[in-house]
Amino acid sequence: MKFVTGILLTIFLFCALPLSAQQLNIYTEEWSPISFSIDGKPTGLAVQVVEEIQQRIKNSDPIRVVPWARGWKILTEQPNTVLFTMTRTAEREQMFTMIGPVAVGTTNFYALKNSGIKITTLDDAKTAKAIGVYRASVEEQLLIERGFSNIAASSTPLLSAKQLMKHRIDLWCNANLTAPSILAEAGASIDDVESLYTISANHLYLAFSKGTPNDVIEQWKTSLEAMKADGTFATIYHTWLPKDAPPMQTERIGLSH
Repeated sequence: MKFVTGILLTIFLFCALPLSAQQLNIYTEEWSPISFSIDGKPTGLAVQVVEEIQQRIKNSDPIRVVPWARGWKILTEQPNTVLFTMTRTAEREQMFTMIGPVAVGTTNFYALKNSGIKITTLDDAKTAKAIGVYRASVEEQLLIERGFSNIAASSTPLLSAKQLMKHRIDLWCNANLTAPSILAEAGASIDDVESLYTISANHLYLAFSKGTPNDVIEQWKTSLEAMKADGTFATIYHTWLPKDAPPMQTERIGLSH
């Protein structure tokens, strides 16, 4: 009897834990300046936004920087998982719950300056020798859906940028928000390339896996709204993207719980 009572008490105490004590698996990627790591410590625009949310809701779960493909796999398989930042697409809205946006930009094709490459339609890019993309990223998914066969996927965006600078690929498909920082890390400059074609808008969100409690997601959303209202979000945004206007609306899209 005492054993059974002990089990019941443990279950009761677990269920009675506050929402902020709900353990979450939190993942992000190497995608400077939105998210990246320095000496193993995560930092960047979105990381600071998430850390501020965590502070407000008293959540201390660690943020882990992993390859996007790994984070994506965990997000699709395990509840109570957060992955950021995620580009909003119709397909992803059927798979996850997202709050944001935490950043807004565009997805572009980049080529070396004076490459002579001309792109006036998306299909024009199909004639390129190779297009560098980040493996399992929205860019790769988009190009596959459009029937591209000249995709050169890399484990990090930095590798794709280096391949472009070494003339191993003709085009690099990446977001305008992160292209300057990634090129700088590759020992180059945004002035060394030119944006030839904008594929789509790129609205970035915090994504929650299926099975994550609704109340937890709402708590994160409420905190993000408060950050935008009190100026904290804009301060963080302009630290990393001083020339860009921060998205001040907050919405919840995707799966309902």
